[in-house]
Amino acid sequence: MPIIPRYILRQFLPLFGAGLALFLGVLLMNQFLRLFTMAMLKGLPLWWILACFARLLPSFASLALPMAYLVSAMVALGQLSDSGEAMALRASGFSFREIARPFLWTALTLSALLLYVNHKAGPEGFHAFRERTSEAGQKLARIDLEPGVFTELGPWRLFARDADSSSGRMEGVYLVRPDGAEAARVSAERGSLALDPGRGVSLALEDGQLQLPNSDPAKLLTGRFQRYDVFLPLAAPSAPREADIQELNTRALRARAADPSTPRERRLEYLVEAAARSAGALSPFVFFWIAAPLGLGLKRRARGADFAISLLVMFAFYGLFMMGVSLGRRHEALTGVAPWIADAAGLVAGAWLTRRAAAQ
Repeated sequence: MPIIPRYILRQFLPLFGAGLALFLGVLLMNQFLRLFTMAMLKGLPLWWILACFARLLPSFASLALPMAYLVSAMVALGQLSDSGEAMALRASGFSFREIARPFLWTALTLSALLLYVNHKAGPEGFHAFRERTSEAGQKLARIDLEPGVFTELGPWRLFARDADSSSGRMEGVYLVRPDGAEAARVSAERGSLALDPGRGVSLALEDGQLQLPNSDPAKLLTGRFQRYDVFLPLAAPSAPREADIQELNTRALRARAADPSTPRERRLEYLVEAAARSAGALSPFVFFWIAAPLGLGLKRRARGADFAISLLVMFAFYGLFMMGVSLGRRHEALTGVAPWIADAAGLVAGAWLTRRAAAQ
């Protein structure tokens, strides 16, 4: 690689890495808090949180990559202009196209990567994340026994006058299921608790009595016991979960849209989502045509102006993008066209800006 493109990329890549980390961190923060809270409540290990993040990264990268590219390209090119290096390169015979070419190739590479991420890796990773968190929500990895406090065990409530959370030993045990016709009560002088993570709780109760429901609602089955062993499943087999639109890869979206039994509203959503994924993947290429002429402008700007301009461009682009998605979902004739409004507007603006910059 020639010296000048290599030097320009050395200015750009550290900014791109920092911007990508920043935007990913902001986008993932809400999910991090949710996962951290779930892990604490369920007693799940740190590696579980990291595995969930690994599945989420592709879907969030579809937004973070274009935004990081736009900001870093604007800032890197702005630094070249403010330091006078861009003017020196132009005076040495380098054209606008030659200076901006490394950013163009980077944008094309990111757009090609996003085509795969948006259509396949992102939706499938998000589906794996949802499945993993759904399974974790049904699991209980630990139970904190507190004396004199009711503890929920699925549909059951467990009370112990005295309890040792570390050993599971209990005194003065009271177990109740207050579910109408299936209501049941068990009391015992003492007992012990053992957790089978992800399945349920085993209770070994001693010296007590029980009351169980009878086929005749006016009667109860009662009895005394010296030892009573019971297993309480904490999660019943769940019904198959309907995948959200974000969890379906583009092939599945198009298959559902082609299904005659799919309602019209859902079919429009599937078609617009498929088009929006392609339009979103092109965003780094669109951002290049805006960032290059704005960043290489020969007029000096105030410090931080490049970052502010990139944010304005970002908000305008994604505002148009969401407007296009909304139009496509309401008008069937626009399903394949409306999501491209932001790309078309960006390319038109970029063509005008590039012509001006090349003429300077």
